[in-house]
Amino acid sequence: MGGDDLASDDEFLFDSGLIDSSTGRGTAVPSSDEESSSVSDDEVRMPKTLASYSSSSKKRKGVVAVGTDTAATDSDVILPSESKKSRNKEEKVPKNSKKILIHAGRGIAMDTQEHQATFLETIYSHSLKLSDGADGGETFSFQPHLYSTPATTDDKTRQFQHSNLAAFLRSGPLPSMKRLKNWKHPQSPMVLVITLSARRSVELMKQLSSLKLPIAKLFAKHMSVEDQLELLRGVGGKAGNAGRKRCYSLAVGTPGRLLKLLRHGRDDGPESGGGALRLKHTEVVIIDNHEDSKGWTVCTLNDTSKELMEFMKEGVVPQLEQRKSKIKVAMF
Repeated sequence: MGGDDLASDDEFLFDSGLIDSSTGRGTAVPSSDEESSSVSDDEVRMPKTLASYSSSSKKRKGVVAVGTDTAATDSDVILPSESKKSRNKEEKVPKNSKKILIHAGRGIAMDTQEHQATFLETIYSHSLKLSDGADGGETFSFQPHLYSTPATTDDKTRQFQHSNLAAFLRSGPLPSMKRLKNWKHPQSPMVLVITLSARRSVELMKQLSSLKLPIAKLFAKHMSVEDQLELLRGVGGKAGNAGRKRCYSLAVGTPGRLLKLLRHGRDDGPESGGGALRLKHTEVVIIDNHEDSKGWTVCTLNDTSKELMEFMKEGVVPQLEQRKSKIKVAMF
């Protein structure tokens, strides 16, 4: 076959005026009898050659909008590759119960008190159900015992408070700075911080250094349980006035080591008075929800979540029930 039909699609498009040769943008196609009047979208029909061009061309990355009264802008050009990427980047709603908890735990420290309570209660009952093998896990309402950031706090201030632990303590969870500096209860720190790892514990201790107070290191790095027992009792520490032993008002540790210290010595009899770590005078328990490189937190990581909830069950929850308003839980 011969004739002018052998011309390329590009020649047809530019020669016919459907696409501007300088900009490559489409133009409206007027009807034959009303060239001066505007044409509605329903009246415009894409030529067969243009339709074939838009579907078969492999050199062009996008399809130019044609058949509109206004010239197409850069935002009107739809790149197939971009549309695929956007679909892939769309956030998927997790269906697995474990994944739902992981998803909910991200950014929980900045969430409302109601959401924090629901999250903790779900993790708590779920963990106890798995450990006890019971049909229904124990339930406990954390909401009355949770520290709530004042509603008047602006977003910028809130972000700063949740980036520095010392600033967070000063913002409200700490009942009294004077009492913190003059703490007199051994084995029972006034503020206990529960972290994801030893490395994270060291980071938080650096943030707390501005308070200029000694901090008990209750994680499994360079110290044994026996050494930490002596530390909590004040044995081997610097004596204060009149030979008084040092009492640590601040303590930072990981769930596994805290649980060991809580249980240590409990089988020695009633005269032992409990474990190496006691919470009968503790006033603030802070759960650090720092995310690691994979998005896990101390509440969702398998290695720490179970031990954390056991520590909550054996140590924190009984104190919340007994002393109520005298002890608070905070999410950092």
